[in-house]
Amino acid sequence: MGRADKPSLLDGDAIPVENIDVWMAIAEGFKAERLLCAMYYWQMLVAYMFDDIELAIKMVEKYLDLKDPFEGLVVGSEVIFLYGLTSFAQARKTKEAIWKNRAHESMKKVKKLAKDSPNNYQHKL
Repeated sequence: MGRADKPSLLDGDAIPVENIDVWMAIAEGFKAERLLCAMYYWQMLVAYMFDDIELAIKMVEKYLDLKDPFEGLVVGSEVIFLYGLTSFAQARKTKEAIWKNRAHESMKKVKKLAKDSPNNYQHKL
């Protein structure tokens, strides 16, 4: 358990099927949005931790494309925060203004969360 050839991708012994793409395709086929929310979130978090920024951004964008994501729950605000972090990282790598703008937009949302609920979000600023 816990061994993977590419640690930034949830596959190998980390999930109950051959690879994350198969698992996501099954969930998408069943329109299992709650499962997809969780899968996209965890894949984005692991990808960010292992500096696979492109994969993290791909997962954020898939999450944001869902019809009914975990809005108002902690996971939803974590996605906003991670999108800011991944966008800043991508801006540093590519020097493209679009990523800097996305990062600032995400961080504006985090600042609002920190204002509305400082005990939960102030430490993220």
